[in-house]
Parts: sequence; C-alpha cells; structure tokens
Amino acid sequence: MRLIAPMIAAACVAFLALPAAASPAFDAFRQACGDNHTDFAAIKTALAGSAWTPADVQPTNMENVTLTESIARTASVGGARVTVFAWEGTKGAFHVTACTARVAKGALGELTHESQAWLGFAPASVDGGKSTWRYGETGGKPAAAEQAGYQAAAGGGGLFFYNVFADHGDIVLDLLKIKS
Repeated sequence: MRLIAPMIAAACVAFLALPAAASPAFDAFRQACGDNHTDFAAIKTALAGSAWTPADVQPTNMENVTLTESIARTASVGGARVTVFAWEGTKGAFHVTACTARVAKGALGELTHESQAWLGFAPASVDGGKSTWRYGETGGKPAAAEQAGYQAAAGGGGLFFYNVFADHGDIVLDLLKIKS
C-alpha cells in the first residue's frame, strides 16, 4: 500500500503536466499555415480538402508587395467558422508568404496559450491583447529571434512574425514569413 500511493501521486502529477489538447480551430490553423512553415504550395494543398470551400479573397495590406498568388477558404471546424487567407509575393529581394486564419467564436486566451505551446516559447511582446512572436528556425524548430538576428533568419529558413489578436469578434492568427 505504501508503494501505491506515491505511484498514484506521480501519475497525477504527470497527467497534469501534459499539454492541453489543441482546439480543432487551432489544429486547422496549424495544418493549413504553421506546421508547413508557411510554404504556399503546402498551404494550397492543405486547403484543397472537401471541408474547405472558397471564400472571398482579401487583398494584402503590406506596402510595396507584388502579389503573385492568393487563396481563401473557409470551413466549419469544431463548431467554429475558420477562414484562411494566404498569399505569396515579393517585396524587393524578399519572398514573402502570409497565412491568416480568422476564427469566429474563438477564445483569445485559449488560442494564445495554444500558440505559445505550439511554438515552445513566450511571445516577444503582448500589447493591448495582441501577442507577437518573432522567430527563425533552428533544426526545423521555431527559435525566438531578436532584431539583430533577423537578417540571418531571413537568409536561412525564414524570418517569421506571428500575431494573435481579437478583431471584430473574431480571433486572428496571422503568420508572415520573409525569406531572402
């Protein structure tokens, strides 16, 4: 009996330490945008499934970007409407890709927490409910980047800017990749 109690306590602690399961809406964002490192061809493939239907394409609001291609799809995922808008283009010598998911009926705190668990580190800044991560990749895994490392990240696997914020009742998960 003395051995069983510590084993049960250890099992409870281990269970509580497990990360919470991601919401279906966050999983949809990861599959469409994040886990493929914002590769536009992979984004189009991820959005080709029958669950995704065409949506209105939103223009990019990045100054001086020459848009090459864009796609917009929407789906009902786990009770939430998720709309993904992705595009790629150039800005001078840089290749730029963006993938944005708008989650209707999403919870900002939950999606921010899931974002941090996915990336493995805290946001670089939190301002007015907007969380921002800036990162490159080391060994295929996200690694926080400071301004002094932006050029090296862009020249390597890419420099990523990821924002999570509320906008008109939706939660926006916005991922931008810059590659030189």
